Formats: sequence, structure tokens, C-alpha cells
Amino acid sequence: MRRLSALAAVCLLLPCAVLAQTSPAPRSRAAAKQKPKATNPSAGTAAQPSTSAKTGESGTPAAPENPSTSTTASAAAGPASAASQSGASSETASQKPAASQTDPEEFRRQVMEEVRRELQKTKDEVKQQTSWIEQDSAARVQDSEAVESLRQRVNLFQPHGYLRLRGEFLNNLDLGRGPDQTGHTLFPGPYIGTGGNHSQSDANMRFRFEPTFEVSEDLSIYVQMDLLDNVLLGSNPKSDPFLDPFTPLHVLETTRVADVVKLKRVWGRVNTQLGELLFGRMGYHWGLGILHNDGNCLDCDYGDTYDRIAFAPREIKGHTFTFMFDLLAKGPGTTGEFGELGRSVDLDTLDDGYRLGLSITRLDSPEVVKRKLDAGQWVLNYGLLLDYRTQGWDTVVTTNVDNVTTLAQFTSLRGTVVKRDAKFYQPDIFLSLKRRKWRLDLEVASSIGNVGNRTSRDVDIATNPQLTQSLSFLQLGGALQTDVALLPADALLVGVEAGAASGDKGAYGFGARPWREGTGNPQPTPPGVPQYRTAGPGNIDGNHIDFFNPDNTHGRVNNFVFNRAFNVDMILFRNIITAVTSAWYVKPSLRYRPTGRKTGGGDDTGFEILASMMYAQAFYPENTPGLAKGLGLEMNLGITYDTSDRFHSGFAYGLLLPFSGLRNLTPPTGLSGDTSIAHAMKFILAIPF
Repeated sequence: MRRLSALAAVCLLLPCAVLAQTSPAPRSRAAAKQKPKATNPSAGTAAQPSTSAKTGESGTPAAPENPSTSTTASAAAGPASAASQSGASSETASQKPAASQTDPEEFRRQVMEEVRRELQKTKDEVKQQTSWIEQDSAARVQDSEAVESLRQRVNLFQPHGYLRLRGEFLNNLDLGRGPDQTGHTLFPGPYIGTGGNHSQSDANMRFRFEPTFEVSEDLSIYVQMDLLDNVLLGSNPKSDPFLDPFTPLHVLETTRVADVVKLKRVWGRVNTQLGELLFGRMGYHWGLGILHNDGNCLDCDYGDTYDRIAFAPREIKGHTFTFMFDLLAKGPGTTGEFGELGRSVDLDTLDDGYRLGLSITRLDSPEVVKRKLDAGQWVLNYGLLLDYRTQGWDTVVTTNVDNVTTLAQFTSLRGTVVKRDAKFYQPDIFLSLKRRKWRLDLEVASSIGNVGNRTSRDVDIATNPQLTQSLSFLQLGGALQTDVALLPADALLVGVEAGAASGDKGAYGFGARPWREGTGNPQPTPPGVPQYRTAGPGNIDGNHIDFFNPDNTHGRVNNFVFNRAFNVDMILFRNIITAVTSAWYVKPSLRYRPTGRKTGGGDDTGFEILASMMYAQAFYPENTPGLAKGLGLEMNLGITYDTSDRFHSGFAYGLLLPFSGLRNLTPPTGLSGDTSIAHAMKFILAIPF
């Protein structure tokens, strides 16, 4: 670069030097003034045209148009003209010696000095520019390193999650029918006051923190923890005595007792040339979520978490195969007498429970889905899941066994062991079909299995052989969601949801709470274990396993229970039955967003109005407390508001018109057993990130 600049300077200066050496010396002012004068005005005009007419763009006078005219005029000038020319010639001759006396070496020296100065000047400028460029380059390198360091830090720690505040107002969720014969109500209700006190209200919050640590492009660590997880606002006051040493006055409390942080999930991902490896404690979601649901929605309270090692090889013709191994139960363990082992050690492997899973999926990325929909193509995604669960033995642990180290303690544990021989097969298939403004999502799942015996202790079999009766499971469930987008920018969604969960013919109660004791037949129990009864006619819920059922023993459980994180309404299934089971439902809905949706060119922000109506009915009347199939008609209205920076707020109102399936057949004194309308209101404020 320096050489080019110097050469450029030389090229600019050398022509000037050459011209200075080759051009004649300038004439004196007197010689320049003594020009031939024409005696013929017309000839003179022709010989000397005006400058304005004969001057080029460079300002150089143009040559005469007619040279002969100039020669004729010069010849006709007479003696005066000749004298003038003679004087001019003599004066010019007197100037020639002055030009010839110029020293060429001095002139050359002056030119070279000028060139040297220009070269030095150019060199200094180039040096200054080079120094600036070097400084700028160093600064750019530092900036690049800073950006790279920042990029690594940003990629290394990626915070996600949400802060949620949720409140609700409930009115008459027990439907005014009173408790059943077991003393249970449809919903735990008010207990202070009598008569018209049917209202409840509460609010809770949750801060879910889900950071991702991108160790590298192929290594990642994921965490999920909940702080103040669904803590009831106003709960856990620090009780200080205000009235007397024994009586607190909670209305004056100003401090809350701190809740612990719930670390729910931690798992890692390793991307290899063969495929993707996952390991740790992680959530799991499949299809619509009726069987496996991670519970990661803003309004969810549940979620499946598994201790898993999984491997997914590279795609084969667009299909992904995932192999999963889950540890479901390990039984008793110990850390030693005083924790000297440094970790928990499993005492036996025979009582472990395992899950083996294989999933085959074909899923398009969101970018591919959008491209296909924009091109007017069909989008077909699907998946098949095959689960196998097994447990040979089971240990009923009722005490802390962290310090089990002696033979006597092992023997005591052996007394709580039962040979379970449990095997379950859970196939599940989902289908997703999309075309421009229409979609359909479908999932069908089943649970087929057998338990060798249902006793709580293996040693009790000898005293009561009935405890060895095996149990069978044949359950089936499915859900469907479809909608079509109308109006510009897909502003209106008209949808229909439907779902069904098999019931248990011949059994009483919904079956969503099998641990609840009913008023049915008493069941055989081991010595020393209190006797319990299965659910009987009119009971809201209870156990379906009845050894003395009139239909030749009811040793089966056939009611499919939807995952509790799968929410379809506000009152009936979510709060009264607590899950979709032993029933089917259909739910048309409308969703209107004035600003449109991204699928149609909108922005998914602003207000959205939601309206739905759900009808629900049981498969078998004996599964309901009213011994009738009709459950109710529920209407939900809601409005949400979303901002561009992802703040979400919403309000919803629900109304349930209960049908005869929820009546009370044996009402308490003073109640008719008839049901009345239930109401629910809910608001939510959330900041997802």
C-alpha cells in the first residue's frame, strides 16, 4: 500500500518536471504585447475570431477556420507591419540567452527535492493511516472477542419459565345436595355458618424457573424448579400471640412462613453422531396429553416426571425412533447407620418397578409446517407409543429405613413384601392433520394389564387365600380436537372438542379416587388391618375392586382416567370429578381475536374472547352418584389479553347445570337431594419468559 501511494505521487509529479524541462522559456511581456496588426478590418476579424465563439472546453483558443485569409492579411500589412515584426524578432532574440543560461542540474535538483518532499508527505500520511487501521483492527478483534464471550455466556445460560398469580371464586360447587352416605361431598365446601353460605375464594401463585445451560452445541442441561408452588396466598402466617399468650390474632399478621423450593426436574442432552441421548429426571408429554402430560401450561397443576435414560437415533426417512428406560420404583434404601455410605443404596432389586418405552414419530418442525401450509399442502404428523411396565415384587414401606443395617431390620422389611407380578401394556397413538385454516388432532390410548395378587403382604396369603386373587385392567380413552379459522387474519376459530374414557360396568362411583372407602361390600384384609368397603350405590367415588360383587366377583378395573393435567372445563371434570373418567363429553367452542393470529398474518396479541359449551354423560349409570347417565351442561366464557412482550392476563366464568347423574339418592335430613347451579370465576396474571 505504501509503494502504491509513493508511485502515485511520482506519477503525478514527473509529468510536471518533464514539461518544465521540454517547454520553451516564456516570452517577456513586451514581446507578448507586440503582435502583428492587420490593416484590413475585415481581414483582421477573420484572422482573430472571438474567444467566445472559438474557445474549447479547456479554454484553449481554436485554430483559424481559414489559414489562407490570415496569410493574405499578413502580406498586405505593408512596411509598418514588417517593422513591427522586425522589432519583435530582435526582442525575442535578446531573450534567448536568458533561457539558455538556466542550469539543468539545478532544475533537476529542485524537481527531485519537490518529489522527495511529496514522497515523505505521502509516506507520513500512509504511516498515519496504517497506524489508525492497526488500532481499529485491534479494537475490532477485542470487540469480536467480547461479542463471542457474550454470545457464549448468553448461550450458556438461557432463562425460561413464568411467574403466575391465579385466583378463583367458587359458589355452590357441592351443588347443594349434601354429603353421600360416606360423608363425602362433591366438593369440599364452606364449614362456617349455615343456610346461604356457599361461596369460597382463594388465590395462589407460582414462580416456575426453567433455565437451560448450553455447555456446547451438543451438550445441554435443563432444570425445572418451582418457588412458592401453588402456595395459597394468605396461608402460613407467622402466628404471634396478640390477645393472650395462647391466642393468636391472624388479622394482624404481617409475616409469612417461607416455603421451600421444589426442584422438580434436572436432565441432560447429548447430541452425538449416532443420535441424541437424554438422561436424568425429566417431564414427558405425548400427543394431546391424555396419558402422558408434562403439565407445562400456564394453568396446569399436575405433570408427569420420570427418571429416565433415553436414546433417539438419527431420523430414518423422516421418522424418529426413541428408546426409553424409566425407573418407576426402587423400594427401600439405606445410607448406612450414620450416612457413612455417602449415598442412598437400594436394598433389593426384586421390588423395583420399570418402564420400557418405544416411540415412533413423524413430526415436522414449525418452519416446515408453515411452509407447507402457505403452499396449500397437507401436513400429516403422527406417532406410535408402546409402553411396558413391570414389577415382580413390591415392598410396603411404612417407616423410615435409612438406617436399616441389621438382620432383624431386614427381616422386618421382609414381612412387608408381596409378590406382585404386575405387567401393563399401554399403547398410544396420535394423529395431527392440518390444511391451511383447518386442523384435527386425535389421540387414542389404552391400558391393558394384570396384577398377580392384590394383597398388601405376602405373609398374609396363608391366612386368607382370597387375597391372592388377580386383577385385570382393560381401559380405553381418546380425545379429539378440531377447529377451522374464519374471517381475515384467522380472527375467528370455530372448534369442537370431544373425549371419552371407559367406565367400569358393575362398579359404583366414578373411580377417580380409588383410595376412598365406600358403603359397598366389606373386603377381606390381612390380620390387624382395618376392614374397608368398596364403593356402593349412591357413592360419589371409591374402590372398584369387589371380591363379593354379585357379578361373580369384580376383580377388574376398567375405568380409564385421563391425566389430571389435561383440562377441558372449569367445574365438572376439573373440580368435582377431578379427572375425565367413566364418561364422554363434547364441547363446541368459539375463539375470537380482533387483531388476528400469526397463522393468518396477525400478531397473536391484544384481546381474545372465548366461549364454549360442554355436555357430559356417563357410560354406565352405576358409576354416578345419582345412578343416571346425564352429568351436566357447562358453559364457560373468558377473555384474555396478551402484549408483545408476552405479558398474559385472563378472566373466565363458568356455570354448571347439573343433571340427574349428580343427584343425592340418600340426602341428609332437610335436603331433597336435588342439585342446583354451580358457578366459578377465575383470573390469571402471568409473565412467561
